[in-house]
Amino acid sequence: MLSVVIPAHNEGNVIERCLSALLDGLQNTDHEIIVVCNGCTDDTANRARAFPSVLVIELVQASKIAALNTGMRAASGFPLAFVDADVELRGRDLLTAARHLETPGIKIVAPGLHVDLARSSWPVRCFYRVWTQLPYFADRRMVGSGVFILAESGRARFSEFPSVIADDGFIRAIFARDERLTATECQFRVFAPKTLGDLIRIKTRVRLGNIELNQKYPNLTAGKENTPGAMASLLLRQPWLIGAVIVYIFVQWRTRQEAEKRRVIADFSTWERDESSRI
Repeated sequence: MLSVVIPAHNEGNVIERCLSALLDGLQNTDHEIIVVCNGCTDDTANRARAFPSVLVIELVQASKIAALNTGMRAASGFPLAFVDADVELRGRDLLTAARHLETPGIKIVAPGLHVDLARSSWPVRCFYRVWTQLPYFADRRMVGSGVFILAESGRARFSEFPSVIADDGFIRAIFARDERLTATECQFRVFAPKTLGDLIRIKTRVRLGNIELNQKYPNLTAGKENTPGAMASLLLRQPWLIGAVIVYIFVQWRTRQEAEKRRVIADFSTWERDESSRI
């Protein structure tokens, strides 16, 4: 059985989009979909219950980590997929990606990530034009920003998700490079922020999450793939990207400043998210 866990906190605007896409292609497949509503004050749970085949669990605590662990305990099959409520992943693409777990040595896989920039401003488009050509994205070793799928042997690698901001960073870091894979023949879609300010907020969370991981788990490597050398190499190959690179560097500088402020006061609990992509 294929099991899918979807953590959801006030995702009433997008949960139907997520579930409708996910069920596209799963009709004739033995599967279970578990939506874990955590601390919701909107109608996320009711909207998810409108899908008869979906199991909805409600938690009082607003915690993605608690939702992930609760869903994982409730899941009964493998492969075991984790899907964020604000992404769009078709069930047929999920199945295509999951088949790669039959490859010897592969323990975790994700479909290719497509960044939807239809509503994004020019600076946001510039940032992603650079980001999608740097090693973290381009080496095709699983970009788990919203979706990742575990084999049973991969699930055995850890007991539960730790209390960290970067759940996807943690899960990626505990597997060696040759144990991870991006299934490039299928995709899931993430919706980029609309404005530069929105982008800086969510990228600050990413940076702070990597800082926290490196502090709590110094033996893990998180957030160190995109080096200045990699960006310099990109610019040498494509000098016409200089404007986009300047935007990228500015975003990195601003997020470093904001994350450092939070690190100094040990604020690893504030959770920024982008509402502009959920409209």
